[in-house]
Parts: sequence; C-alpha cells; structure tokens
Amino acid sequence: MTQAQVESDLFRSYWDDGLLDLLSGLALLVAGVGWNTDLGALAAIQMPLWVTLWIPLRKQIVEPRAGYVVFAQSRRTRNTHKLAWSLALGLGLFVLLAAAAVVIGTPNDTGAANRLVSGLPGALVALAAVVANALTGARRFLGYALVLAVVATVAILLDLGPALPLALGGLVAASGGAVLLTRLVRESRAYDGGPQP
Repeated sequence: MTQAQVESDLFRSYWDDGLLDLLSGLALLVAGVGWNTDLGALAAIQMPLWVTLWIPLRKQIVEPRAGYVVFAQSRRTRNTHKLAWSLALGLGLFVLLAAAAVVIGTPNDTGAANRLVSGLPGALVALAAVVANALTGARRFLGYALVLAVVATVAILLDLGPALPLALGGLVAASGGAVLLTRLVRESRAYDGGPQP
C-alpha cells in the first residue's frame, strides 16, 4: 500500500466519528420542525450555527479518543479547491432552482411553483450531502442524500411543504451520527481499559 493510499484511507476514517452527521442532522431537524411554526423559512437560519460547534466538540469528544491528524499540504490544497468548486456549484444550483420555480409559476397559477418549492430545500440539502461525500469520502452521506431526494420528491408530488424532507432527512442523519459517535466512545473506553457502559 502506497503512502497516498494510506493517507486516503486515513482521511476517510477521519470522518467516521459521526459528529458532523449528528450536528448537521440536528440542524435539519430543527429547521424542519421550525418550518411548521410561525418561524417558517426563518427556521433555516439556525442551521450554520450547529456546524460551528463541530470544531470545539471534535476537540472535546473525538480527538481525545481518536487522536489528531495533520494531513499533507497537497491534500489540504485539494480539499480547499474541492470546497470552492462545491460552494460555486451549490450557489449555481440554488439560483437555477429558484429561477425555475419563478418561471414555472404564473400569476394565475402558482400551484406548480409551490409544489417545486416544497422540495427545493430538501433538494439543496441533498446536494450538500453529495458534496459532503465528495469532500470527506464518507459514503453514508450518499445515503442521506438519497433519503432527502426521495422525501423531497414525495413532498413535490403531494405538495407537503418543505418541512418534511428537512425533518426526516435530519432525523436520519442525526440518528446515524449518534450511532457512530456512541460506538466511538464505547470502543475508546474498551481500548483504554475503562469502564464499559
């Protein structure tokens, strides 16, 4: 196995703690539940705040158990470029989907546009999950993207509103993250010879 392969495997395993899944899932769940309250679309404003907790919680919970890794400069540069392209792609897709929703809807008939808007937030988050897979190599994000895309499609077809895809996708991601993080904590206790839960 070459050094590049070892580093690639290490990079993928770096994300196996589930903390990013848990925080992103909780953000989506709160946004989905909040969407059905008086907050409406403003419920999505809290989403980036959850992700900002990732670094301090990783240092507090994950790194003492899994260790800390500094990747090669070439990998960090590749990741920076991938992130920039991903953000540009996400912004472009958002503009296209928003424009499509406006064009499809007419002043006399906004039903089609409303149905598309029902799935728009879920579709955008599904794209973000695909991007997370590309950035981290963690294939489970493709599963989250599939759940979001399917529920967003159902929301469009049945005109259920945007809350359901966000809440259900968030519940799936948070549950997956909780399982992975619990496994990490349990296994680290067993490795250290500490008390078992």
